[in-house]
Amino acid sequence: MGIFDAFQKAFSNEEYGPPPDAVKATARHILVPTEEEAKTVMSRFSSGESSFAALAGEYSTCPSKSRGGSLGSFGPGTMVKEFDEVIFSPQTQIGELVGPVKTQFGYHLIVVDKRSGGSDWY
Repeated sequence: MGIFDAFQKAFSNEEYGPPPDAVKATARHILVPTEEEAKTVMSRFSSGESSFAALAGEYSTCPSKSRGGSLGSFGPGTMVKEFDEVIFSPQTQIGELVGPVKTQFGYHLIVVDKRSGGSDWY
């Protein structure tokens, strides 16, 4: 083994495998202007009266309402701080309705559908 082989081995990452995928989440939300309206929507969802997608179409002021509230996949720092804190919190369970979460845009009801990357920190 020559000196260049030693350098190549020293700077390779073979022992540790490939780097983890970037942290991402897939989520849906319903954005309403008041906390009272958010509680009404939560009550209707919890009672099983309507699906999340139907309630998003009926109540949400966000353009995502046409997709059932789906925001697609995104990484940390893409959304406003209060929203990100809920989405990427280890305490937020996948598939669980969370909210209302107040931001500068209004009150959000959030469902995290999936998280990926970042090992098992969440």
